[in-house]
Amino acid sequence: MNRKILFAVLVAVLFGGCNEVDDTEKPVVTIESPSENDVVTTGDGLRLVATVSDDTGLLQYKLTISGVDQLNGIAADSTLHLISVEGIANGVKAIYLDDVINLPDSTFNGHYYATLTCIDVEGNQSIRDTVFFQIENSIDSTDPVFNVAGPANDTLFFGQGFSPSGSVTDSQSLIYSSIYIGRTDGSQEIHSFQFPNISDNAVNYGNIGWYFSVDSTWSKGNYHIYYTAWDNYTGVTHQIPFYVTY
Repeated sequence: MNRKILFAVLVAVLFGGCNEVDDTEKPVVTIESPSENDVVTTGDGLRLVATVSDDTGLLQYKLTISGVDQLNGIAADSTLHLISVEGIANGVKAIYLDDVINLPDSTFNGHYYATLTCIDVEGNQSIRDTVFFQIENSIDSTDPVFNVAGPANDTLFFGQGFSPSGSVTDSQSLIYSSIYIGRTDGSQEIHSFQFPNISDNAVNYGNIGWYFSVDSTWSKGNYHIYYTAWDNYTGVTHQIPFYVTY
């Protein structure tokens, strides 16, 4: 064998065996608390318990806490929105998190989510762990209460109509209410109104005397009356669907 070829083979054998194996394994995160659908109060705070681990070493983790738009199932603006990114020194392979996150009294009641992700020293990112939970304000955990009605029948024909009726009340501080009548998909609005002055923590929707009659401007399809109300800590809605045909 040619000496040059033999030398190249020996170099490939000796140094090829020393190559490091690339780390492609993702780190692992697990949220133990809060559990799915847990209810936590602003007085107690949110206890976050989680484990973060990797076979070669961790670089950082990221925690996100925010509200949820219940109607659309997506992230929503809220009085609680937290993003925390923490570095992990010295290539530690596992950490255990156990912290209590203070919740201010201004935090709205409602549904929230906590998401945890991490990156290892090789840049691999974990599959995120997400938990959905609820927050109840220690000062006021009671939602506004609807007692409302809409059309007497589920289906309305040309010339038939209805008047919104009923009321919404709150135990402490009703500050806002609105009503919307229109297509369920939002393509057509029949009427919308915001109640600017609320007294005695109640709104009577029947006092205004509205009457809505189906005419040629109403297209065939699914409609709804959408009542909304807020107190200092909670926003809630009540929907009454109906169908228009000719």
